[in-house]
Amino acid sequence: MPQTLLMVPGYNEPPIHFDVLANGRGGIPGLRARGYTCSMFPQEDDDLRDRIDRFAEHLAQMRRTGTTFPIVAIGYSLGGLVVRGFLRAFPERAHEISHTILIATPNWGVTVLAMPPITRMLRIPDQAMGDMDLDSDFMRWMNGTGGHWTRDDKGARVWQLNGEPIVGPADAKILVIQGLIPARGDDNDGLVWADSATLGNRINAHYIVGPHCNHMNIIGHFDFFIMVGKGFLSNDKVWPLTLAAIVKFVESA
Repeated sequence: MPQTLLMVPGYNEPPIHFDVLANGRGGIPGLRARGYTCSMFPQEDDDLRDRIDRFAEHLAQMRRTGTTFPIVAIGYSLGGLVVRGFLRAFPERAHEISHTILIATPNWGVTVLAMPPITRMLRIPDQAMGDMDLDSDFMRWMNGTGGHWTRDDKGARVWQLNGEPIVGPADAKILVIQGLIPARGDDNDGLVWADSATLGNRINAHYIVGPHCNHMNIIGHFDFFIMVGKGFLSNDKVWPLTLAAIVKFVESA
């Protein structure tokens, strides 16, 4: 039975970036045409802990206005940290979410380095960039452990968690949908690495693999600065694979 899907956008993104998955494009029907009610979590520029609290209140407001629970929660990129963060902060309310879907989400963080001061210089209002840092207080709280840099057997510098992370409540149904680009090592989508998305293969994952399975195409969004800056090409054959993975997970798990 189709449910309400609450969709949470990523860093400095408006909910409209989910329109392709919700409404479809190019003759391919989206989630609404498949009978799902798509609700968008409103954009604000708070930090991640405040955003998680706001998400929790948003769920309570949905219940007060008559939404049937449980719902499906879908978070894209940083939005996935909000969705999973709700399960971490409010495990007693995990029953409100039937399925948690994390699309291209850096679950152990990313290397932001100079990004926070750059985003301030560019006057990007979203305050959550620093929370995504590999070694941030937020990430240590989210995963219940920190990490450190080490070298793999090929001498490459890799991030390794210090202990077994907290993924979520034991009975939570969580799926990572992650793009992999063969030409970029077959282990990332150009922005998020598979190890981070899956917490080192600790979260069930559905991989979408191909030369155009980048961080933007996976939801069918075009961002000029990211596309050009990262050398991504737009391709409308990728987001339908994400849509199919969402439907399969919700309707079979």
